[in-house]
Formats: sequence, structure tokens, C-alpha cells
Amino acid sequence: MEKNKTGKYFKYAVGEIVLVVIGILIALSINNFNNSRQERKIEQEYLLSLQTEFEINLTRINNSIKENKERVNAVDDMLTLFDNNVRDTISDKAISNIMYSVFSGEAVYNPSNGVLTDIISSGNLNLIQNKKLRQRLASFESKLEFLKLVENAVKSMKSELKSQLNKNGSIRKVLIDRGLNFDHKSISDSVNNKVIFSLTEFENSLLDYYLTIKAENGPRAFGGIKEEIEQILIDLDLEIKK
Repeated sequence: MEKNKTGKYFKYAVGEIVLVVIGILIALSINNFNNSRQERKIEQEYLLSLQTEFEINLTRINNSIKENKERVNAVDDMLTLFDNNVRDTISDKAISNIMYSVFSGEAVYNPSNGVLTDIISSGNLNLIQNKKLRQRLASFESKLEFLKLVENAVKSMKSELKSQLNKNGSIRKVLIDRGLNFDHKSISDSVNNKVIFSLTEFENSLLDYYLTIKAENGPRAFGGIKEEIEQILIDLDLEIKK
């Protein structure tokens, strides 16, 4: 009889243990499900925020490409002024307008990257399930670093051009031809900027600048960033629609 009771108690205990284990497994399963659902919710929020951010970035890079094309065209026009036959047929005012287009402003890309930076710095990039998208996002900032090197090279070349203009030409003449009035006379009033287009050094520097900004719209700079943004937006859209 004692053996029978022991056997019943043992079976009962085993049954209790099994029920407890099953309960634990169910609880873990529910907890994992809830965690997974919460992670997917956070992922969707990130995806939507990234989509907005990269749509802004696409607009900005398109503007940079457009501005750079305008600068390339302006430098192209300036290069024709080293031809005496061309230069002698163009007015001083037209020359000043070309010079102003070349020397004013910069074609730079300033991305909006607050959301991406926050996701990476918080260690939540792994919440994005799409591996290729995750890799693209992780490497995006490194591509911007290379672009910044190109932009700095362009700025350096432009600074050299300005230095040569300051030495051999007249910025005042450009400004006057652009409609700016000065109340006083200046020693540079007699300077004609056509002179600078007889200098080989200035032409060489301008050619270096021209080739660099022309390449800047290519696949290793603005063009490459544009393609990367467009692909990221495609991947984001596919993930959001899942």
C-alpha cells in the first residue's frame, strides 16, 4: 500500500512539474511574442522616421547637384574668356557676371541625419530586420566623410583662384558691374579684369577647379550619394509595406 501511495505521489509530483514547466514555456512564449511585437513596432517607427529624413536628403542632394551644374557651366563660360577672339566681343559687365557666378556661393551637401545618428548611437540599428538596408544605413555616414574630403578640396582650389583674383584683378570692379555703388573712388577703378585672362597660372588653376567640380557630380561624390539615398528609400518603402 505504501508503495502504491508513493507511486501515486510521484506521478502527481511529475504531473505538477510538467504543468509548471508548460506554464513557464507558455509565459516565455507570450513574453517573447510581446517583445517581438514591441520591437517590430519600434522598427516601423524608425523606418517611417528614416523615410522622412532620407526624402529630405534626396531633395538636398538634388539641389546640390543642380547648384554644382550651374557652377560648372559658369566656369565653362569663364574658360572661353582665355580666347582673345571671345573675350574682345564680351562687355566688362558680362565678364563680371560670369566671374560672380563662379566665385559666389558653394555647392555643398548638408544632410539631415539626426534620426540615423540616434539609431546607430543607441545601438538599435539591429532592430531593422532587412540586412542589406541595415548595412546601407551603417555605411552611409562613411560615404559622407569621403564627400566632405572632396568638398574641402574644391574649397581649397576656389580659395587659390580667389587669391589670384585678389592679386591680379579687381573684386570691386565685379561688384560695381553687378550694381553695387560705392561713395568713394579707389585705386582699383582703373583695373580691367580682362587682364587676368591672359595669365597661364590663372587658367591652369581654373582648369583644375573645373575638372574637380565636374567630377563632383559623378558616382564618387554627389552622384554616388544620390544613388545611395534613392536605394535606401526603395528599401525603406518595401520594409514599411510588409
